[in-house]
Amino acid sequence: MRPKLLLFISVVFISFALNMAAVVMSAGNDADQGDKSTSASLNDIGKEEMAKQILFEIRNVDDPAAKAMLYRKLAEECSSTEFAQEALWKLSQLHLDGFDEPNVNEAIGCLERFIKIYPDSEWRSHVEFSLLGLYENEKLWAKTAGLSEKLIAENPNMPNRLKEELLRRYKAAKKLL
Repeated sequence: MRPKLLLFISVVFISFALNMAAVVMSAGNDADQGDKSTSASLNDIGKEEMAKQILFEIRNVDDPAAKAMLYRKLAEECSSTEFAQEALWKLSQLHLDGFDEPNVNEAIGCLERFIKIYPDSEWRSHVEFSLLGLYENEKLWAKTAGLSEKLIAENPNMPNRLKEELLRRYKAAKKLL
């Protein structure tokens, strides 16, 4: 490993360790004072730092299985961060594009989990439309019809062209059930 890269990695690791130590010490002091909201926000800061460290690790990994493991770790251990939402999205894409054989079921699972855990996410509609395409691709007609119907019902002011497309998908899926 090149000395500059090794030095950079060491500095990042030391910085991360110092930040985590400060968070742990602060959380302990806050718990002693009974201020749970401050402790929770410090915990969130620690999760943000952990998420950033995992993302740094992911950038240096080429093996799709190892990347998938790190994305899962980020999504599970840092679920309160926006990085976890990104991790679930990227994990779904990795299952579709990163392996020799795409694993559509795993990708669908990631996106379904995303919607379940983050129902108010600003990314939700993007995830739902991606999921709709995967359902159709896998001929999951009941799920296609259900999600199409849900999207129409939840978005009464959507553009007519989009509404017509969702209705077309809904009707086609219902016929194939």
